Amino acid sequence: EPRQVNARMHSHVSSRGSCLNVPSPITPSSTPPPTPTPPINPPPACAQALIKVDITTDKYPGETAWTLTNNCATSPVINDPGYSIHSTSYSNTYCLPPASYTLTITDAYGDGNCCTWGSGSYSVNYEGGIVASGGAFGKSESTTFGKCAGGPPPTLNPTPNPTTANPT
Repeated sequence: EPRQVNARMHSHVSSRGSCLNVPSPITPSSTPPPTPTPPINPPPACAQALIKVDITTDKYPGETAWTLTNNCATSPVINDPGYSIHSTSYSNTYCLPPASYTLTITDAYGDGNCCTWGSGSYSVNYEGGIVASGGAFGKSESTTFGKCAGGPPPTLNPTPNPTTANPT
């Protein structure tokens, strides 16, 4: 007949006469539960202009590129990070000075990033509103949005002076 020993281990004698040591039952401890992981803090608010560029690549992601230019400072601000995975959505958010910007998206092959070779697309959000979107653009497409401080955005491609016919 099995014999029980009151200790950390219970000893039982099997029907064959050998002694088996079995761990005693675990009793709940008074140790407090682990401290929960603190919540992840959202990124700090942007005190400037928030620009978000969303790209969904087509089947040839390496053909897609874009540049964001600050027209008030006439300098490129950001070039795309480069894309290597087809049919994938990418989102990049930037906190930049308020200004007039031009986003130019290009496709090296000249077929845009939608329709024939996948369902790629792009959209640009400036200060909470969509200012550009598409996908069927051929070789390139440019959109200007925002304004320079103190006046309207500069004219990128000036129009020629109007011609007047000789007065009669």
